[in-house]
Amino acid sequence: MYPGRTLTLTSMIGRINRTLNFANQVIPLYMKAKPMVKNAKEAFKVAKVFMEKPKTTTKVTKTIETPIKKVENKISTNKPVFFQ
Repeated sequence: MYPGRTLTLTSMIGRINRTLNFANQVIPLYMKAKPMVKNAKEAFKVAKVFMEKPKTTTKVTKTIETPIKKVENKISTNKPVFFQ
């Protein structure tokens, strides 16, 4: 304590009151900021992954095979054949 000041019940209650008021203001701010800090850490991790050079390269090729159907026209009838 400071010289010349005595410890009284009133001064102790006043200090406890100021401490509790401060805690009541800081705790909600902390609870709101905690997820933002966690997300910022995760964002840095994701950014770090995007900044890394790829370890291996993969070449993707796609081949398309289409079967060719032969269309045979049968002239045994006088009617045209559109689809078989």
